[in-house]
Amino acid sequence: MKEFTINYTHNPTQMEILAKNEAGEVVGEINYSANPDIWIVTHTGVRPEYRGGDIARNLVHLVVEAAREAGVRLDSTCSYAVKVLDRTSEYHDVYSPRE
Repeated sequence: MKEFTINYTHNPTQMEILAKNEAGEVVGEINYSANPDIWIVTHTGVRPEYRGGDIARNLVHLVVEAAREAGVRLDSTCSYAVKVLDRTSEYHDVYSPRE
């Protein structure tokens, strides 16, 4: 797989974290809805030619870090994010799945 230089940008106003390539094109994103005490991850996506690497996992990690900084909990309706959040014990301090 080709190596890419990816830059990540969090835009709290738009409730998204974007992954951009060297040309500044958006190649991945994670979106969430925000309430005062919980953010719900609604979508994680990566352009097909950029899949198979760490972009999606990095996006989940970055939304976890942003939630920690904001002092909120996380939940998800995005199946990919649920899988990563469930399987990564280091995220369980901030991850609160609905029953």
